[in-house]
Amino acid sequence: MASRPPLKMVGDLPLIAYFADNWENVENFQAEEGDLLIDTYPKSGTTWMSEIVDLVLHDGETKTSQRGAIFERVPFLEFAMPDMPTVSYGPWADHVKDFWKIRHQRDILYLFYEDMLEDPKREIRKVMKYIGKDLPEDVVEKIHQHTTFKAMKDNPMANYSTIPSSIMDQTISPFLRKGTWGDWMSHFTVAQIEVFDEYYKKEMSDTDLTFCF
Repeated sequence: MASRPPLKMVGDLPLIAYFADNWENVENFQAEEGDLLIDTYPKSGTTWMSEIVDLVLHDGETKTSQRGAIFERVPFLEFAMPDMPTVSYGPWADHVKDFWKIRHQRDILYLFYEDMLEDPKREIRKVMKYIGKDLPEDVVEKIHQHTTFKAMKDNPMANYSTIPSSIMDQTISPFLRKGTWGDWMSHFTVAQIEVFDEYYKKEMSDTDLTFCF
């Protein structure tokens, strides 16, 4: 079994050494005009959207996407909390509802994973419009082909295969799994579905936000 990475204390907070050694940069970080923040709940298409945004920013030039792994080209602004007994990212419902609530008040582009699967090029055009890029149709198609599930699963710069297996063992579960939606139906029992339905009904009762699942 892989050992845990070493920890260092930052104040009263135990952090993975990599983050602790760079904490000064985190504290001093200042967003600039034009910065883009991709905010997703875990396993909701983060890598997919990151690859699309990176390509749109570089006018669909796929060679530039080979300059480094996706987590280096689009870095994460987060840290790990070891031994946390619950989901460290907080409730899913709070995440999706909070951004939905302020989508018209802030400069926010709200996208759905299911919509991206249904019509990828339509969603790519939404990203282009949001960023302020007007790219020709052949470039849109190029971005689409480069960000299909198969293309990304075969791309070492997108599939996280550059991370040592001691940190991410993809023989247990590949980082890019199936690229579909509704796979929960293959795993949930009838009792679990009933529990989730009750949770969804309760948590989403105060919003007009709906999901296809």
